[in-house]
Amino acid sequence: MTSDASDNPPLDLPPSISPPPEQEALELGIEAAVFDPLDADAAALEEAGDTETLPLKAYLMLDASVDPDIPVCIEAFNSPSRCLFDGDAFDQLAEVGPWLVEVKRYDDAWDWFVEDGLGNDWGIIIHTRLPLMRLKVQMKKFIKIEDEEGETYFFKFYRPEHFNTYIPAFDDDQIARFSRGVEAFFAETVDPAHHLTHHKVVDGKFQSENIDLVALGEPLRIKPPSPEDAQALIDEVIQDMKGS
Repeated sequence: MTSDASDNPPLDLPPSISPPPEQEALELGIEAAVFDPLDADAAALEEAGDTETLPLKAYLMLDASVDPDIPVCIEAFNSPSRCLFDGDAFDQLAEVGPWLVEVKRYDDAWDWFVEDGLGNDWGIIIHTRLPLMRLKVQMKKFIKIEDEEGETYFFKFYRPEHFNTYIPAFDDDQIARFSRGVEAFFAETVDPAHHLTHHKVVDGKFQSENIDLVALGEPLRIKPPSPEDAQALIDEVIQDMKGS
């Protein structure tokens, strides 16, 4: 007994294997925005024979108070990571505090962030040549601020909405001190969605641009051939078989 193709419904693949086209473009777009500059930097250092300059790296700075699984997952990955709190503060606040984790293209920490955290205001992305511990020291300087009346508050600048709102409003001296040792920050936007604001540090000042991640990733998608292209390929194969 033969069966027609119409008798077999298409496979219902999970989104992780076959994501919708827009989601696939979004994931490819943020991957390109974050890691292509690192690849270009590594190539430039190699071409120049520069073995002294530290490589450009990417780090996530995430707010564990957004999701209780954040610190659990970070500590389970092999990627270098640190909570910004130490000692008693770590014991009391690590489950809700800010964390740094190095990410690389295709590694587990990056895939986890893109799948679970992207679009959920988890945190920001940092480009820097600083080693992890020096970056931790630099970022830790700014997690507490004091108002005009001397009251101290935690400043969650690492939440994307806060970052895009408050950090660009710093004066030149504040930006220079805040961004010391950092080459760029990335923070997702709520409106419009699927956009990433790239704050590049140039001479102690921000040069900011808004990146449409779906538009960036769309050309990188591997698309199935159109019916016309598929038929042309079939016809070409048949002609080759006849000629052989």
